Amino acid sequence: MDQTQQAIMDAIQDVDDRILDIIELYRAIWPAFNNTPVDSVISNLYDAYKANGKLADAVDKGWVKR
Repeated sequence: MDQTQQAIMDAIQDVDDRILDIIELYRAIWPAFNNTPVDSVISNLYDAYKANGKLADAVDKGWVKR
């Protein structure tokens, strides 16, 4: 992996970490969030987390280049 790809992967990992931190924060504040507006926020955050993982896979495979 070259330096540019490593920088992209580091940025993707940083985004992953931040999304997971936000999810954990929401869960700490609202432990019983099912069927509340918080539920849809967490669902959207998980979708963003999964999409970020797909981007990381595409970068690894060389499909996405800077």
